[in-house]
Amino acid sequence: MRDFEEFRLCLRKKEKSKRFTKTPCVMRRLSMADKDEALALHRAMAAGARPEVFVPGSDENFLRILDGDGAALGVLEGRKIVCMRTALFRPPNDGPLGLPQVERAAFIDYCIVHRDYQGNNLQFLTYYHLENFLWEEFDHLYTTVSPRNVFSLRNVIGCGFYALQMQELYGGHMRYVLRKDLKHCPSIRMKRPSGAPIRDYPAQQRLMDAGKVGYRLVRHISGLWMLFGRLAHRAGSRNHARK
Repeated sequence: MRDFEEFRLCLRKKEKSKRFTKTPCVMRRLSMADKDEALALHRAMAAGARPEVFVPGSDENFLRILDGDGAALGVLEGRKIVCMRTALFRPPNDGPLGLPQVERAAFIDYCIVHRDYQGNNLQFLTYYHLENFLWEEFDHLYTTVSPRNVFSLRNVIGCGFYALQMQELYGGHMRYVLRKDLKHCPSIRMKRPSGAPIRDYPAQQRLMDAGKVGYRLVRHISGLWMLFGRLAHRAGSRNHARK
């Protein structure tokens, strides 16, 4: 796996005076040497999280990621971590997603951003740098997002993921299960798209059970809807996982 280079950023930071300042930061891979600062941010965000939107992992699982079971990218102001994005290299074969085993697949876990640094598009930025880091070793990426977390759902779909299923996960909270294929990306047929309100879980699951995937959020007179289409694999790309 390629090394992750350090990148320099100049981010907008909210001050208590309700003004913004420009703050120099760096983005780099985190290690066990960063565990104290990383756990402090993780616990701070977990303390105010609503489980129907975000369920944080345990400290133990997070430390496994830092210790090599995955990767964590951090954005730092000095030594203070203001954003983290994590990925698991070895999600369980019969894990919480209930999906069949897929070779060369990684799980994009979560992205948390300190409140003072929200508005810098760090979810997009950290995702694309993480994808570049994972590219050589993995062909498929999976993630989960709450239907109630519209901001993150838009970001994930905007990064090229499509919704495969809806499941109750993390203690009974509804989540989309989304996938992105890195090397041989299928197209999505949109000639006659179907749609359903994102609050109507049974209607969306019926569309997914019929072989369609969610690929776009749109505003509708009745609220926010997910559009669904069919995957159209290119010739020779159905069985593209490396053996």
